[in-house]
Amino acid sequence: MPSDDRRPGDLRDRLIGLGERSMAKSYYPELRRKLEELERFRAVVDHANDAIFVFRTEDWNVVDVNETALVMLSMEREEVLGRPITSLFPQEIAARYAGALEDARTPTGELQFRNGHIVTILSGARGRSVPTEITVTLHSFAGRGYAVVIARDVTVRMAIEAELDKSRQLFASFMENTPASATIKGPDGRYVFSNPAFSAYVGLSPQQVVGKSDDELWPADVVAMMRESDLFVQREGRPITAQQRVRPIAGGPTRVLQVTKFPITRRGEITGVAVIGLDISRQVRTEQALKDSEDRHRIVAEYTHGMECWVGPDGGMLYASPSCERITGYPRDHFLENANGLENIVLEEDREDWLRFHARPHDESLDYRIRTRDGRVRWVNEVKREVTASDGESMGSRLSLRDITERKHMELQLRHLALHDPLTGLANRSLCLDRIQQAMERSRRVKRSFFSVIFLDLDRFKVLNDSLGHVFGDKVLLLTAEVLRASVRAFDTVARFGGDEFVLLLEELSSPREAIQAVQRLRKAISRPLVVDGHEIQLTASLGLTLGTQNSATPDDLLRNANVAMHQAKKAGRNRFKTFTRAMLDRASTLLAMETDLRRAVGRGEFFLEYQPIVRMDGAPTLHGFEALVRWNHPHKGVVPPSLFIPVAEESGLIVELGLIVLREACRTLSRWREQIPAAANLVMSVNLSPRQFSESNLVEDVKAVLQETGLPPSALKLEITESAIMDNAASAVDKLRRLKALGMALSIDDFGTGYSSMSSLQQFPLDTLKIDLSFVRRIEQGPEGQEIVKAIISLAHSLQLQVIAEGVERTSQRDILRGLNCEFAQGYLYSKPIGEAAAREYLASCAAADGCLKAAPTAS
Repeated sequence: MPSDDRRPGDLRDRLIGLGERSMAKSYYPELRRKLEELERFRAVVDHANDAIFVFRTEDWNVVDVNETALVMLSMEREEVLGRPITSLFPQEIAARYAGALEDARTPTGELQFRNGHIVTILSGARGRSVPTEITVTLHSFAGRGYAVVIARDVTVRMAIEAELDKSRQLFASFMENTPASATIKGPDGRYVFSNPAFSAYVGLSPQQVVGKSDDELWPADVVAMMRESDLFVQREGRPITAQQRVRPIAGGPTRVLQVTKFPITRRGEITGVAVIGLDISRQVRTEQALKDSEDRHRIVAEYTHGMECWVGPDGGMLYASPSCERITGYPRDHFLENANGLENIVLEEDREDWLRFHARPHDESLDYRIRTRDGRVRWVNEVKREVTASDGESMGSRLSLRDITERKHMELQLRHLALHDPLTGLANRSLCLDRIQQAMERSRRVKRSFFSVIFLDLDRFKVLNDSLGHVFGDKVLLLTAEVLRASVRAFDTVARFGGDEFVLLLEELSSPREAIQAVQRLRKAISRPLVVDGHEIQLTASLGLTLGTQNSATPDDLLRNANVAMHQAKKAGRNRFKTFTRAMLDRASTLLAMETDLRRAVGRGEFFLEYQPIVRMDGAPTLHGFEALVRWNHPHKGVVPPSLFIPVAEESGLIVELGLIVLREACRTLSRWREQIPAAANLVMSVNLSPRQFSESNLVEDVKAVLQETGLPPSALKLEITESAIMDNAASAVDKLRRLKALGMALSIDDFGTGYSSMSSLQQFPLDTLKIDLSFVRRIEQGPEGQEIVKAIISLAHSLQLQVIAEGVERTSQRDILRGLNCEFAQGYLYSKPIGEAAAREYLASCAAADGCLKAAPTAS
């Protein structure tokens, strides 16, 4: 056994040590748990979103601070500890709470004080200042007072508030200055907002409008219309756009408004109706359709309706607003749990652009399409903004998405309408010119690359349109467009320039010969009969062709060249095609200059008349009357031959005004002769009507007005109409000739034999005389065949109870043959050239004195 020689003191020490170890073993786990809880609490405090400061209230120095506060201050812990509150917060913050200490003490000595939120400035290192919102709580511990200050960075919030304030100011400015009227009605139908444009129209101030109902501002019928549309918006919960004709109850002009109404919602509940009204009265009066115009008063979706996202630097989604489900159909978790959630819903055709957009670091915006959860395709606009920390390090990107589907569809529709013909859907002039420009650029880049422009105009389409109606004509144009589209390749362009004019752009031609072959195909396709509403019609067209090469000037030049060639084809007899040459352009330029001179000449009175006698041949030759012929005395070129300016006046439409001038002057001249010269009492004045003038709807009224103005009896006037002018539209010509005949004047068909009339068609026209064209008169001396033709014409006229005038009689032998064929009247150089008014008066006097008209009159004009 071991010896037991220990001293009493050693035993006491051992007993004490055993006791201490026993106590340590029992308290150690609890102490360790408390320390771990303290460490966890400390970690939570350090990583809190808000900065936390602990001040000793006896001197208001910092005794503790969390990591968030250090980041906000850009300082180390050692720099902050011990700092007075005045070095971090403004002086008034410390002063505010110094007096609150005594008031906050309870009878037990504890501090009980919690302050509300105060916005102030937190000052950090290197002059750094952060706007913060602070909350102060006072505490007592171990007999000492402490203040806990929690500071929250409100930089972003203040920026957002500033932006919101700016938006409110912009909205207020817009509402104050816009010419459109804008109002908001509450659930009870009373106005809660009015801008100046609306209040001015109803004759009140904006403040006076607020609180009123529609019954107090509008008549009963307008109120009923407004309430119906208001109820629709409230019931359906969607906007409505309509035209409304309104007038204030206080009086004033009636206006036509383009009104857009949409619901005002709050938390999903409709709380009112907003109304934007644009005055379109002028457009309606001038029948200018506004459906092609973009709605300039579109209401932008509210900010909260957009999808807000925060994407971290690693591409993961840190935040997605609840509105993501409204836009995409997917809940927030779909984007928060899936880093590629947004990319996956981008339409595949737009995904490459979307990836490039997100690869760029700077702020941008992009329009693209997404496929929603239910399979629909929607357009969205995404605005991306880079977010950086105070040290410049990227914190990711903020994405704002809003649904722009309706706007995109409208843009696409407007773009289509702006570039396409509304009737046929073909390209219009703007798109055609753009395509020609592109073809020219390709032609310059690629050698031996040809393209061609074809200008096509349907022949006699106006006759078809006038006889069967414009609706029928539109159907014909639609079928023609389909024929043209089917006759060219898919990459060629077919355009409509309005009316019955079409332009075709043929590209990637290996040689100019291909263009000629294409024209032949087009003519063959157009000539096939078409059946429209039970009518079978057969069209023809005049075509102008120009080749585009590397040396082409501009698209407008090519179109002009093709158009010039087309007009040459039409002048050559229709149903033809011509290829452009430089000589055509020179001639067109000359005609354009002449047309310009003609317009000036009408205003300057440069036209004058000459008169050619018409002589009766049966019996002793006596003067029957005169034919009035217009002449042009150009200030620089002298007297211009009618053969040069009459066709230009006819094509430009000036012939209508010029013809009226000739008719008025001729009637005024004969009326004056009848008053001054007794021998003129039985004379007849013949005046030519051009085809364009004869086709005018108000011709009869114009002739009647001239006779009344000049005082000439209708029996002293004879109107000469060409055979082709009558036969262009025989049905309407019969009615017009009968109305002219009813006025009491004589009617003559001019240049007979050069057109295509027949006896059956002549029988229906109320004519008095028939004039044989001079080309037949000149051939009567060349042989029996020439005489037989003239004899047949005279026999035809007499069988129809018509008298005959032969023009271009120059020799006595011609006169004798015509007299032998029983031709009643003649005119020509045998009797007189066209002469001026003074010479005509002399000729009239000489015929009266000699009781005959055998000799030619003087040639002076």
